[in-house]
Amino acid sequence: MDDEASLVERVIDASSIQPVIAITEVGQLNSTNMLDCGMAIEDTFNRPILKIFNPYGGTVEEEDSTRKDRAKKYLLLRHKKTKKVTIYGAKVRYFKKPDYFKMKTYEDEALQQNQEFNEVFGTKKLTRISKSKANDDAIDVSTDIFTNISTTDTLTSSGSQISECLLYLPLGCNRFSNKIDDVYPVSTILTDNEINLMTDYAKQILSMLPIPYDCEDLTTFFIANMNIMPHKTFQNICLLTYADGLIRLLKTRPSEINYKNRIIYANSDLINDKIFDHFLEYTRIDMEFTSKMKDKSICFILIIMLLINRNIIDLSMISPHLPMSSQKRLILLLRLIGASPVEDDKTKYTLKIPLAALPANNKQPKRKKQRR
Repeated sequence: MDDEASLVERVIDASSIQPVIAITEVGQLNSTNMLDCGMAIEDTFNRPILKIFNPYGGTVEEEDSTRKDRAKKYLLLRHKKTKKVTIYGAKVRYFKKPDYFKMKTYEDEALQQNQEFNEVFGTKKLTRISKSKANDDAIDVSTDIFTNISTTDTLTSSGSQISECLLYLPLGCNRFSNKIDDVYPVSTILTDNEINLMTDYAKQILSMLPIPYDCEDLTTFFIANMNIMPHKTFQNICLLTYADGLIRLLKTRPSEINYKNRIIYANSDLINDKIFDHFLEYTRIDMEFTSKMKDKSICFILIIMLLINRNIIDLSMISPHLPMSSQKRLILLLRLIGASPVEDDKTKYTLKIPLAALPANNKQPKRKKQRR
C-alpha cells in the first residue's frame, strides 16, 4: 500500500450476496464486443455456473466439487480519494472445462467470430492457432474446440517449421518483417497500460541508482543490467523486471510450482501474474513448467534484452544468471528469434534484416529427457 496508512472502514465477513472468486481451467473471463461472460446460480441444485454468451448460443461451466480452498479468502476494496478500505469475505469456486459444447467451423464470414471466441475462452495455444488460421490458413483447427484444449500433441501445420517456432515467440510479433522495429514491438511484451501500472516501481528503482550489489531486495541479474543500462526509461525498467521474473522462474524448483504457491516473483504482482498466465501449463492435477515453456521463457528474455539494449544481446550479461541447462540452449534459441553474432565479438548478437534462418530440421527445439 501507499505510505499513508489506509483505514478499514468496514469488514463484511459474510454478506447476503457474497463475492465469488472464479478459477476456470480454460482461458480468462474477459468480455468483448461479441462475447459476454457472466456467473449465475443454478436454481435446481443451487450451484454456481459460468455462462459464455456468444453468437451461437450459451455454454456453461459447472463447479468442480472435487476442488475446494480451505483457506479463507478476502477482497480488499480501497477508495482512492478517502483511502478507506472495505474488506469482504469471498468464496473461491473452481469450474470444470465444458466438454459438450461444440463449435462449428465456419468459413470466411465466421473466422473473426471464431477468433474472438478463442481469445476469450481458449488457451494460449488455441488462440495462436485461431489467429494463424485467420492470417493465412496455415493451421488446421478441429471443429471440436474443447477436445483440443488440454492435449499436448504436436500441432499439425502446413507451415510446419515456421508455425511451430512461432509458438515460442511473443504473440503479435512479426519475425519476417523487413523493418527491424516491427519484428518485436514492445507492445507484444508489455502493453502501455501494464507499463503505466508499473510506473511507481520504476520510479523507486531510479531513486536507488546506482544500485549497490549487496542490495537484498534485487537480484544480481537485475542490478548488473540496471546499472549499465544505456537508457534508463520507465519502459526499459519494466522490461528488465519482466526478464528478471522469467530468470527467477527458470531457477524455481518444480516442487515450488503448484496451485497453493502463487508467488514466484515477489517484486511485481503484475509480472508474477503474467508468468503464471503465459509460462506455465495447467493440468487437472497441478501446473507444470515444461521444457517448451522453459525455451519460451529464454526466448522472451533474449528479446527483452534486445529491446532494452537497442538491438544488441550481450550474453555475458545473461548467461551467468541462468541455470546450466538453460545456458546450453542459448545459441539454438538465439537462432530461433533470428539473432546473428556480431562480427569480432562472439558474446554479442543482433538482429539483421533479413533475419537468420530458423534452426534446420527442427520443428521444435528438442530437449533431452532428464533423468529423475
